Amino acid sequence: MAFYIKVTKKVADSLGLTKMRNETADGNVLLWQADVAKCEGDTVFDRAKAVGGICLTPQEAKAEIDGPENPVDVNTPDEYKSDDVIDGEEVSNECSK
Repeated sequence: MAFYIKVTKKVADSLGLTKMRNETADGNVLLWQADVAKCEGDTVFDRAKAVGGICLTPQEAKAEIDGPENPVDVNTPDEYKSDDVIDGEEVSNECSK
């Protein structure tokens, strides 16, 4: 089954994917499984957890876009909180390579 991974905007920005993916009603971003394929973890659930996200079915993802009564909470791991800039470019996380 295919899953979407709900992550914070900060994580999606760090991975360079914010403008290419759907935004949820609460301002977070839905990534694709392939977006986290190189992240730490053996399963898509492990990889989602590594980026502070959660796996959602297509129906759950659609509900997050529409604005559910109780949106799923996600967090920004410490390694994505950095605002480091080198030569005018933001430093990206290992997952994005």
